[in-house]
Amino acid sequence: MPVRFARLLSHSTLVSAALAALSIPARSQQAPDGSTSRNPDDSLELWRLPAPALAARCRGAVATAQGQLEAVLESSSTGAAFPALQRVEQANAGLQSATALPRALQVLSPDAATRDTAAACDRVVANFLAAAAADVRLYALAQRAQDGLRALPRDSAGAADRQLAELYVESGRLAGAGLDSAGRARSVRLLQRHADLERDFNIALAADSTHIRIPLRDTLDLDPQSRAQLTREGDSAAVKVDESTFGPFMKSQSDRRARARFYVAYNRRGGRANVARLDSALAVRDSLAHMLGFPNWGAYQASTRMAKTPERVFALLSSLKAPLRRKGASEVAELRSLARRDGLRGRFEAWDYGYYLERLRKSRYALAEDEVKQYFPVDYVLPAVMRLYGDLLGLRFEPVTPANGWAPDMSRYAVIDSATGTALGRLYFDLYPRPNKYGHFADFTALPTYRRPDGSRQLPWTAIVGNWSLPAPGHPSLLTHAEVVTLFHEFGHAMAAVLDRSPYPTTSNYRLDFVEAPSQMLENWMWQPDILKRISHHVVTGRPLPDSLTDRIIALKHLDNGVYWGRQVFFAAYDMTIHTRSGPVEPTATYLDMLPQFVPFTMPAGTFPEAGFSHIMAGYEAGVYSYLWAKVYAQDMFSRFEREGILDPRPGRAYRDEILAPSGTEEPDTLVRRFLGRPVNDAAFYRELGLPARAGTP
Repeated sequence: MPVRFARLLSHSTLVSAALAALSIPARSQQAPDGSTSRNPDDSLELWRLPAPALAARCRGAVATAQGQLEAVLESSSTGAAFPALQRVEQANAGLQSATALPRALQVLSPDAATRDTAAACDRVVANFLAAAAADVRLYALAQRAQDGLRALPRDSAGAADRQLAELYVESGRLAGAGLDSAGRARSVRLLQRHADLERDFNIALAADSTHIRIPLRDTLDLDPQSRAQLTREGDSAAVKVDESTFGPFMKSQSDRRARARFYVAYNRRGGRANVARLDSALAVRDSLAHMLGFPNWGAYQASTRMAKTPERVFALLSSLKAPLRRKGASEVAELRSLARRDGLRGRFEAWDYGYYLERLRKSRYALAEDEVKQYFPVDYVLPAVMRLYGDLLGLRFEPVTPANGWAPDMSRYAVIDSATGTALGRLYFDLYPRPNKYGHFADFTALPTYRRPDGSRQLPWTAIVGNWSLPAPGHPSLLTHAEVVTLFHEFGHAMAAVLDRSPYPTTSNYRLDFVEAPSQMLENWMWQPDILKRISHHVVTGRPLPDSLTDRIIALKHLDNGVYWGRQVFFAAYDMTIHTRSGPVEPTATYLDMLPQFVPFTMPAGTFPEAGFSHIMAGYEAGVYSYLWAKVYAQDMFSRFEREGILDPRPGRAYRDEILAPSGTEEPDTLVRRFLGRPVNDAAFYRELGLPARAGTP
C-alpha cells in the first residue's frame, strides 16, 4: 500500500496525547554520540537486555509512573494547577523514555522472546495510559490549568504551555474522564480492549508468512534481487507475499495466472482472524463514540484534528473522486489496449495493472525500472540523501560503529548541527525485511526529546524502518526511483523527530492530519533534475543519471495519477465510511463494493484486503484521509522553495525553525501561515494531481 506511517511510538494512540510516558530518576549519562539520558543503563541499549530484564524494566517504569502520577494528583487539589500539570508531564516523559522502544520491539526484534516481552510491555503500558487518561482528578487538573492560562494575558503564557493544557483536556474528554464512575470504568475497559485488538492485529500481520509457489521457469522474469530471496524446492520456488515483494513481482511476472494467485494471496494476508479483530474494533469504537456523545467514531476522531468533522473530510474526497475516476479509466484503457495486442482476452484485472504499466514505460517511453535501479545503489544513495538534508537543514551525519542495533545489518548515525557542532540525536536505519518485522516503511521514535526540569534537553533516538529487497549475493542492493522517494519521505519524519524543540513530549506531535505534510513536501526534491543527479551513481560506471533518463523519469511522474491518487481517495473514503455508518458494518463487503467507485477494478472473490490494512488498526482509523489533507499543506509549503530555491539555506532554515522546531506546540495553520506569510491554499495540491485548482482551503 503506497500510504505510509508517520512517527510511530506504539499501537495505543487513543490517549497518547495526554500520557505517553514516565521517567525513572537517575543520574545523567552521555551516550557515545553525545546524547544524554536519565537512565543509567541506556548506554547498553534496551534491546540488548534479556527478556526477563526487559519485562522487569517495563513493570518498574509503570509502577514508578503510577506512583508519581498519584503523588501529583493527591496534592494538586489546591494551589497553582499548571505547575502540577507540568509535574505530571515530567512523569509522562520518563515512561515514554523507558518504554517507547521496548513497546516497538514487538514488531522490530528478531528475537521471539523479546517480541513477546515487548507485546506484554505494550499491554501493561496501554492499560495504564487508558486508566490515567480517564482519571477524573487529572481531567479536573487539566481543566483548571487551561482556565488559568486562558485568564492570563496572551504574551505571559507560552504557546507550548497553552497547547499542553488543551491536549490534556482533549485526551481526558476522549478517554471518558467526564463520565460518571460507571461510565469511566467502562470507557477504560473499552480503551484497553481496543489497544489489545490493534496490537494483536499488527503482530499477526508482521508474523504473516504467506507464500505462493511458481515454476522455476517463471522466476526468470524476476530481477536478481527478487530471485535471490526465493526458496527453491525441486522444479518450483516459493515467493514470499508481502510489502517488499508485491511491487517487483507484479511488475515483472509475465505469467498472468501467477500474478493473479499472488494478488489474491496478498489480499488475504492477516487472515480471517484479523477480519474478526477489525470487526470487534469497529464495535468498540462505535460504543466509545456514543458513550462520549459523538454520533460515530469518525466524529470522535475528527474532533481533535484539523478537519474537525467527517463532513469536511467527505467534501475533500468528493471533489477528487469523479475526476480521478475518469483519469484512472483513461489510463487503464490505454493499458488494456496494450494488453490486447499482447493477446490478453477477457477483463483487464487489477493484477494486470502493474505489469502493463511497466510494459508501457518500456515500450512507449523507453524507461525500464531495471535500468533506473542501476543508478540507485543503497550504499551511495543513503549518504547522498544525508548530504542533501544536511545542506538543506544545516546538519551533518556522522556514522557510529558498531551500530549496536536491535537487529543485524543496521546502521547508526549521530546527527550534528553543522554550525555549532552540537549533537542533536541518533538516527538508526533498519531497512531490510526479516520474519515477524513491521511490514511497511516508517519512522519509529525510540527515545523522545523534551526539555528537562533543569533546562537540559534529552536528545532523541529515531529509526527509519523499511523493507527493501535484500541484495543478491555479491551485489549491492539497488533501489527503484519510487523507493528513493519513500526514503526521502521517511527521512523527513526522522528529521522532524530530531529537530523537534518542543519542551514537552505531549506537544511533540502534530495534529494527525498535518503529520505527513513536512515529509510529503520533501518528496518534491526527488523530482528535481539537479537533485537526482546528486544522489545517483551508476553501480558500474559511477556516473550520475544521464539527462535523457532523468527527463523521462520526471516526464512520467503523472503517468498513473488517476489510478494512484484514486486509490488514495478510496482508502480514505473506505476508512471514513466504515467509521461513520450507523449500525453494524461489514468491512469486507464495504471494501469490495466501494473500490470500483474510485478505480476501474474489482476485488476477486475470496479476498479480504482489510485484514492487511494496518493503518486502520494502528492509530490512523478515521484518519487515512490525513495523507490527502496533509498533501494540500505540503504542496503549498513547497511553493516557497520553488520561489526562493530548492536548496537555498534561507527557506531551509525557516522550515527547520518555523515548522519542525515548534512541532505540536501550535496549530498547523499557525505554523504554515508563519512559514508562507499567508494562509494555506489548495491550488498547488490540485495542480499536483492534474486537476483544476479551486484555490481554496481544505
